[in-house]
Amino acid sequence: MASKTDPLAALRARLLTELPDDIAQARDAYHRLAGEAAGIMDAKEFSTHQAACKAALRHLESLIKLLRWASDGAEPTSNDANNGQTSSIDRLISEARSELSKL
Repeated sequence: MASKTDPLAALRARLLTELPDDIAQARDAYHRLAGEAAGIMDAKEFSTHQAACKAALRHLESLIKLLRWASDGAEPTSNDANNGQTSSIDRLISEARSELSKL
């Protein structure tokens, strides 16, 4: 009898290979979108732009949460080997939130 591959394990493996690039693309798109705020906008355009930036940031956070799940689902602690990577991700999110609060 042939052994079946665990579908969750297969999904996790696929996500671990694809999500880093997806996160980088989402981050780059967010930076482009956030940079558009420098243009002259009326109040309605500004409100729409700010909502789009917040949605992009939530999308980025969702991708990061999915990557954490795929990495074994455990939230990293200060004793984890990849804490430096997690810290840089958390720092990116914090910086993005800070920039949004300035808008």
